[in-house]
Amino acid sequence: MEQNYKVINDKRGFTLVELLAVIVVLAIVMLLAVQAVLPQMTIARKNSFAIEANGAIEAATSYIVTKALTENLIVPSNSKGLCVKVETLADGFYKADTSRYWGYVIITQKAGANTNYLYKVYLQNGQYMANGLGLDASGTSNVSIDGDDIKEYDATALPKTYPEGCR
Repeated sequence: MEQNYKVINDKRGFTLVELLAVIVVLAIVMLLAVQAVLPQMTIARKNSFAIEANGAIEAATSYIVTKALTENLIVPSNSKGLCVKVETLADGFYKADTSRYWGYVIITQKAGANTNYLYKVYLQNGQYMANGLGLDASGTSNVSIDGDDIKEYDATALPKTYPEGCR
């Protein structure tokens, strides 16, 4: 009979304090994990946006070559160049969802060259922006845009207005 009494009182399990300690430890681990992951998510979003900006420049390159061949389009040699809206590029040249992006690309002739062009992209999605990117510091060569070039969107720096004559 005494053995049955010991078996009944021999309750195995966790106390409330032990369970709370485990929950606190898990919460701390989660907090540390989230703080490590969030900056990486921001970097990935900026890199993704940089890919879209480079895609707009590639689309502008295809656009100008196609229009030069089919419509004899000539990029003006003045400093304004040719402005092409992202929506125009989306018509067969750019595969982005234009409902998520707003912007344009400025195409100018490279000094001393009739068929070499420079591209500057102005693109935003409400969260990030590429404001005049695509050229090196001297403004004489095209460069690829990367995530470090992308800035947080600022409506005063890139207002939603197209330059005059933008296609």
